[in-house]
Amino acid sequence: MAWSLFRLNVRRDRQPGWYIPWMIAAPFLVVFAANGALVHYALSSFSGLTSEHASDEGAHYNLALAAAQAQVERGWQVKVSFTNTEGLRGRLDVTLNDRAGRPLTGAEVVVGLLRPTKSGADSHAKLADAGDGRYGAELVVPLPGVWDLRLDISHPSGNYQKVERVWLKG
Repeated sequence: MAWSLFRLNVRRDRQPGWYIPWMIAAPFLVVFAANGALVHYALSSFSGLTSEHASDEGAHYNLALAAAQAQVERGWQVKVSFTNTEGLRGRLDVTLNDRAGRPLTGAEVVVGLLRPTKSGADSHAKLADAGDGRYGAELVVPLPGVWDLRLDISHPSGNYQKVERVWLKG
């Protein structure tokens, strides 16, 4: 029995199907290698910072939250209407009332039409004061379709912002 431990020169032929376990393991090895490469590139290409001034932006975010809360507490009633006059032309009217329904006069109303799907077509306009809390302007929309209407109102008693998605037909 001792002599069988030292039989190094004996060559055995491989059994049929010896490669089948490797065929099962090979796809897993390819997936592990691909995932390893993706993890390496993800960790080496992104520093984790989305902003160089995160604390400043956080402070501004808190101010924006406080302004939104103050806007809700003022309870202004803002009505926006757009009437097509012809083609891509129309009239934008904004009516401002306080919590009790009294007209808010002396405000500066600026409207921005922002195209969510195409940059470069955006426009801004300052609405004229028509009295009794009504503000309006004639607008020309460059393209028909979906627009984001951004309303910025500055008044001595506070500010107001509103974004509304509108569909403008040509």
